[in-house]
This record gives sequence, C-alpha cells and structure tokens, in this order.
Amino acid sequence: MIKYLITILLFASNAHTVFSQKLTINGTVRDAANGELLVGATVQDSISQTVVQTNAYGFFSLEIPASRSSIKISFVGYTPQYIQDFTKHKFPLDIKLIPANFLKELTVKEVKNKEAPVGSLSIPMNKLKLMPALLGEVDVLKALSFTPGVSTGTEGSAGLYIRGGTPDQNLILLDEVPVYNVTHLGGFFSVFNPSSLKSVDLYKGAFPARYGGRLASVIDLAMKDGNNQKFGGEVGIGILNQNLALEGPIVKNKASFIVSGRVSTLGLSSLLRPKKSSGYGESRKYRFYDLNAKLNYQISKTDQIYLSLYNGFDRFMYSEWSANDGRETETSVGNNWGNTTATLRYSKIFSQRLFARFILLYSKYTSELTNSFEDNNPNTEHIRLYRNTNAGVADLGGKVQFDYFLSNRTNLKFGLDATRHSFSPFITKSNYSSPHDDTGKLKFPATQLDFYADASINITHNLRFNPGIRYSLYHVNNRTFSNPEPRLGLNWSLPANWSIKGGYAIMNQYVHLLTNNGFGFGYDAWVPSTDKVTPSRSSQLSIGLYKNLPQLGLDLSLEGYIKRMKNLIDYPDGTNFSGLLAASWDDIVIKNGVGRVKGIEVMLSRKSGRFNGWVSYTLSKSERKFSEINGAWWFPMKYDRRHLLAATANYGIGRKWTLSASFIYQTGHAVTLPEAAFITENSNGPRFIYDKRNNGRMPAFHRLDIGASKSVVTPRKRNAQLRLGVYNAYNRNNPLYLDIKTERNRDFVPTGITFKQVSFFPILPYIGYTLKF
Repeated sequence: MIKYLITILLFASNAHTVFSQKLTINGTVRDAANGELLVGATVQDSISQTVVQTNAYGFFSLEIPASRSSIKISFVGYTPQYIQDFTKHKFPLDIKLIPANFLKELTVKEVKNKEAPVGSLSIPMNKLKLMPALLGEVDVLKALSFTPGVSTGTEGSAGLYIRGGTPDQNLILLDEVPVYNVTHLGGFFSVFNPSSLKSVDLYKGAFPARYGGRLASVIDLAMKDGNNQKFGGEVGIGILNQNLALEGPIVKNKASFIVSGRVSTLGLSSLLRPKKSSGYGESRKYRFYDLNAKLNYQISKTDQIYLSLYNGFDRFMYSEWSANDGRETETSVGNNWGNTTATLRYSKIFSQRLFARFILLYSKYTSELTNSFEDNNPNTEHIRLYRNTNAGVADLGGKVQFDYFLSNRTNLKFGLDATRHSFSPFITKSNYSSPHDDTGKLKFPATQLDFYADASINITHNLRFNPGIRYSLYHVNNRTFSNPEPRLGLNWSLPANWSIKGGYAIMNQYVHLLTNNGFGFGYDAWVPSTDKVTPSRSSQLSIGLYKNLPQLGLDLSLEGYIKRMKNLIDYPDGTNFSGLLAASWDDIVIKNGVGRVKGIEVMLSRKSGRFNGWVSYTLSKSERKFSEINGAWWFPMKYDRRHLLAATANYGIGRKWTLSASFIYQTGHAVTLPEAAFITENSNGPRFIYDKRNNGRMPAFHRLDIGASKSVVTPRKRNAQLRLGVYNAYNRNNPLYLDIKTERNRDFVPTGITFKQVSFFPILPYIGYTLKF
C-alpha cells in the first residue's frame, strides 16, 4: 500500500512541475561551523514574500514564481544567505549558514514562529544553560517548569504536572523513542544531559497528529548530530556530577559522531560509616550514570542515516548493621532503575516535494526493589533472606513518516507507527517464608498500531487551518481497543502584530503507571490497559491571543483551555505496590474515574537584547471524581496548583559576565488530613479518622535562585565557562511532607496530635566549571 502511495505522490509532484510555470526548489539547511541540521530555519521568496521553515531534519520545499527569483535563508544567530538564478543549481540544495559574530549574539532579533500551534513552545539551549539550577545542574525539565501551565511536585522534583495531568501522562521522546522514567536521584533532576541536546519542544494543547499515546503533553527532545568539521568536546565539573562530551567527524562533511556521559559525584564520595567489631551503624550508597551516543552518515544529498543510543541507571542502597561478640547482622533495602533506548533512522528526499523517514526504535525501562537480611553467627548456620521485585517494560517498533509539500499553501504529513510492548510488572524472587520464584512468569505483550494524517493549509495569507486525524489500535489479552483521535488547529494573523490561535485534540493513553506509596525513589511499574482497566481518554479545547511588540522586543501570550478526562485510575488508601500482591493489580486499583481541568495562562517574554527572559502566570483548577472515593464528590487532584507564578531573567555585563535569576511561586499542593483521631492510653499511636480526599493544603511553595556565569579564555586559547550561584537564596523552608507527632505528658499518656512540616533544601551555594576544546 505504501509503495503504491509513494508512486502516486511522485507522479503527482512531477506532473505539477511539468504543467506549471513555477519552479519548486528544495534542500537542507546546516550550520557551516559544525554541520548540524538547523530546525526551524526560514526560507523566504523575494517576489511573493512566501516563507517556509525547515522541518525536524532541516529540510524545506518552496515553490517560487520563476527561476530568476531570489530567496533568503535565515536563522537566529546566523548570517542570512541569499541565492539567485536557480538555473545554475542542482537540487536538493545544501545550504550552510555561517554563525553570526559571537559578540553580537545577544542582540540578534529572533523571528517569531507564527506556525507553532496553540499551547506549544521551544526553549533555546543557549538560554537554558544560563538559568540557575539545583546545585548548578542545568536541567531541561526544570526549565520547562518556569513556563505557563507546567508545575512540579515536591521540592527538587523533576516530574512535571502539565495542565492538570500527572507525570506518566507526558509523552517524552528522545530522538523519536519514548523514555519511560526521566529522573535521577529520586526526581531531583532529569536523565537528559544538556551537552547532548540540540532542541526541546513542548506541546500541551493542539497536538500534531503524529504524536499520541498520552493525555497531558508531548516533550520532544532531539540530540545533536555531532560536528562533521572538526574534533572537539567539553568537560564539566559540578557538585552532583561530572560530565564529558566528545564530537567530531568520521568522514569530513559526510559522517560525524557525538558521545557524552555523566557520572554521579555522590558515588565518588563516601557516605559510609566503617563497620566495627561491635556496635551499630548504617550506610547509604547512591550512584548513577548517563551515556548518550549518536552517529550519522550523509550517504548522498538525498539520503542520510542516523543511529542514536542512550543508557542510564540509578542505584540506591540503605543498610543497617550490628555486631556483638562476633555475631554480625545486616538489613538492606535497595532501589535500582534505568532506561535503555536506541533509534535507527533513515531519511530520504524522494523528490522536490516529498521527504520521508523510516525509523526502527527500542526502549526498555527496568525498576527493581530489593530487600535482604543476613545473620552471620559463628555458632550457627549463616542465614540470608532476600526478596527482589522487578517491574519493567520493553518496546520494539517502527515508524514510516512522510512530509509532502503539495504547494506553498498546503503541506501534508502522514505515516504509520507500530509498536510491540512487553510488560513485566511485579516479578518476584524470594526465600523469605518459602521459596518463591515467578521470574519465568509470562510477560504481558501488547501491540499498538497508529495511522495519522496531518495537513497545514493556508486558506489566505493570514489564515491557516491544521486538520488532522490519528487512528489507533491497541491489542492486549485477546481484546482490541480502537479509537479515532481528531485534531484541529487554527492560526489567524491580525493587523498590528496580533494573532489568534485555537486547537482541539482528543488523546488516548493505553498504559498506566503504578507507583509505590511506601519506600522507594523510583520504584514503579508500567502496566497495560486490560479488559478491567480500559484506556484513559482526554479531550481538550484551547484558544490563545498573541501580541508581538517588535520595538520593545517583547512577545505577549494569553491562552485558555478546558480539558475533560475519563477512565482514570487511583489507589485505595494505603496501597503499596511493592512485593507480592494479594490480588492482580487491575483488581486492586479504583477504576473509571473522571477529571476536569480548566486554566488561563499568561506569558510575557523578551528573547533578544542584553536583558532577556520571561514572566508567566497560570490560574488553573484540576479535579477528579471516583465513585469509591470521597462519596463520589469532586476532589482536587493532589498537585492541583491554583496559582503559579514564574520568572527568569538574564543580563549580560560586558563581554564575559552574564547574571541570571529565577523565581517561582506555587500554591501548596493538596493533602489528605484526618478529621479526628482516637488516642488511648495503651496505644502505640493514634488511629486517624479520614473523611474527604485531599481536604487540606500544604503551605505555598516559593523560591529564588540567582547565578552568574563568566566566559573565560584559558592560556591555551580554549573557551571555558565558570558558573557560580545560590539555590534558594532567601532560605525558604519549602514543604516536602508533613510529619505527624503524638504529644504525651510526663506520664507518657497521649494528649494530642501535631503536624510538623518537613523541609529538605536550605540555601545552597554552587560552583561549576565547563571547559570546551
């Protein structure tokens, strides 16, 4: 079918060229200094003033009135290039833009992307690296938390709650492949190394039809291709980790590579108390690593191949030991988790109008909880008890995607995605009570097939229409779910630099995340929809009003949205998904919940000039309802943040120094508090009485971070950057959780209950150093 479709499209594109007096030109746009493909570069015709942009692979197609037309190719931070007289050129064009003078980089005007759908944004990587961060660790997900409609969980968490959704409702892609767990150190920062990233795009409203499988958002990250001109790299030294990135040509102008890695500094420092011949002690061990690699080879001007790899893992172990008269006992509990992804892509320019890519992908996530007890008694037999519980998911799939540029007014995107999932939740091996080993248990396979078609139609010069459809099939346990997902986008440019955007999208989610409410940094399990737990579904309507103020270099946006969700799941109070379960997980969870979310988002940004940054404010409300919770009445979602205010700013001083600051304020998240408690004289603790779910609020969360970076040239003429700063500058005691204490009199008789706020991060200075070579 696809073969015949390609043949028809090729014939149509050739016929259009023969019978038209116009000329269609195409090509790719690259950075002349390192060969990186430039995504979102603009190509403008001098006669018709028509503008198109390069796609995710740097490709463009433009129809011009005649061969004597001239075009302008431009990109932020680069010197524009002009091309005339196309009779002397062969297609596709290979255009290389020269970076603008580094000293003038902050004053280059940025062209606003009017084609971006409502509810989407991109953060330039150079701006990201200037933001203050936890202990100097720049993090792409934390940067997104300073934008409208995006909030975090507790202090230090890298999990994102976007427009009333939960972290598992975010589709996070790294070079086209989904990443299931995106946090290190229990959520303090993400697994994405900024040294390896080229771009990050967030979609939270009008989702393009090529994305699906989650309810709340899409975060699409692209890795750098690697410098195909010269060898280089950078090494960074920080408080939490050390990182190294290397890139260079394999064949100059043809093939290149990039390799980057991080290891935890905490793993190099000792958190151990040495064991003694007698007494008691404890130890905590934590370490992590990341490894990114990418190879690409330009076979010809029309063919290119890419191979992307990622592997990262976290290990945490807590142990208590005691020793007395030669007898040693040790109790340990551990938590290990990590991801492995791989993507093989082949891009092909079939004609001046048709661009395609063929993708093979692999993704694996593993989470493990370990418990062990050892008794080493010289007078008796050595005893070792253990229980290891694993949860994981592995995906193997492929994608076929086409971009067809029918004309300057109409672009089509269509394709097919196929994925084979393999779920393995709660596989346990233990000898605690009796030998137990279900590692041979059958895994839960599931197959997903998605078709999509997306169009961008310029009805007039100022009005663009984006209809789309995605149709998904999901087969699991002899049952098939099929769901259409219509998508709609509208962009209307008005006089005086005003514009209106709107969007409507339906999304389905066929996977669910079960998290451990007890111990554990990252212990969780991904499980498929079943005949008992049906797929979740959302519908969202968004509208936005935008104003560009070119004289001041400002952009103003106002967006509103309404979202409805159904077939949500929740947990009965006290549920713990670690170890052996008394029943199947889909019998334990509470099902068929519904959700409603609404919000207004405002953002004022300045992306150019010596002083730049943005301010955002979000007013929102997110609620849930289950027949078995709260008497079937609506209750606030745990991380419902009614008010969210964030600001970030950078200011360049001279040629070397840049000052930066970030501030964030969030309404305290919802928490379930007891209405009363029974306390008896002989009880070990209170017996709480609960009435309503999430009936209280934690104190408000707010924090100021400040930082400074200095550009340095070493004696060997190498560029370096020194970063200094303070996290939580005014030492705010932000709440992590509430600790419940029982008050007693001198006779140890209970007299009352108190709630104490527990905080984790005080004011923390940081320093970091990055050397480029």
